[in-house]
Amino acid sequence: MTTAPAEEKNRFLQLLSVVAIGTLALSACGDNGDDDADEDTDTEVTDADSNGDDNDAEDNGDDAEAGGLTIEDDHGTHEIPETPESIGAFDNRSFRTLEAFGVELSVAARSLMDEQTHGYATDEDILDTGNHREPDLEQIIAAEPDLIINGQRYSQYYEDIIDVTESAGYDTVVLEFDEAVNDPDTFIEGLIEKTEKLGEVFGEQETAQEIIDEFEAEVDRVTELYDGESTVMGLMTSGGDIQYLAPGTGRTIGPLFNAFDLVPALEQDAEDEAHGDDISVEAIADANPDWLLVTDRDARLDSDDPDYQPADELLAESPALQEVTAVQEGNIVYTPDDMYLTEDIQAYTEFLRDFADALEDAQ
Repeated sequence: MTTAPAEEKNRFLQLLSVVAIGTLALSACGDNGDDDADEDTDTEVTDADSNGDDNDAEDNGDDAEAGGLTIEDDHGTHEIPETPESIGAFDNRSFRTLEAFGVELSVAARSLMDEQTHGYATDEDILDTGNHREPDLEQIIAAEPDLIINGQRYSQYYEDIIDVTESAGYDTVVLEFDEAVNDPDTFIEGLIEKTEKLGEVFGEQETAQEIIDEFEAEVDRVTELYDGESTVMGLMTSGGDIQYLAPGTGRTIGPLFNAFDLVPALEQDAEDEAHGDDISVEAIADANPDWLLVTDRDARLDSDDPDYQPADELLAESPALQEVTAVQEGNIVYTPDDMYLTEDIQAYTEFLRDFADALEDAQ
């Protein structure tokens, strides 16, 4: 990878900072772990020109060395290098999968990562673009990436990333696989597809399939064990408050209603799909759900705060909830502590395993 002399590069970065600042005049999400990305992929990977002869390979030069993979993502079709020298990652749903593949990153949104979950989080050799509220895209310029995996919270900056890399003169491939994941009707398939395509991009199909097999096993268990009649409510706790996660929307729990035909204890349209809606404990009690599926948003974001109150304490200390069927029968399932920061296939595998175990115990 070539590098410009220091003085020229400094002047170049100064010029590009104007571009980056101008393009980043977007409204940013006001919360430390919110904003869903609304893009993904019906992706298809094929071997390009695999039957070409030696003369073609000589004529194509660098293109032949690139490996000839053609990838279709949310935004179109891309040819990617087989062994990219510099890789960036800004999709929190992909970090753990890339780690499982052994992918070395040069730049990433490390500030979005959970130090207890992601090994990348504390790797100072990886340039940090920060969280999605005020990303420092100039770090991408410094990393000179050949390939970027973008998505979810950073999807709002897709065009800015393209602009920054093109302005720097880099031939960077930016991939997003979010569309199917963000659609509640294809949520399960979307997580699987994203993992499959990442496996193909990095030549890690076997590892990807192992991740998928674990996930599908728990999907099948929940599908088999849920009785199709018990009512379910999704909740999120944050800052000592309880929010309602509407079926088919919202964070973490919402898409599961569509995936497993869960019967909602309360059917109320979502006003805030990213953070949940205000709900009183009396409204929860009136709905009287048989099951509560709960996300503790602050479990990793604010667990060091002396005022932090875990979700299970909030529910246990509410007198109005003590007569609710789910509370009385212990039918409360909590998502993993890192769910709000990851929302990846690994977190859903863990949660669905716990849900399936609880369904089994309740029989």
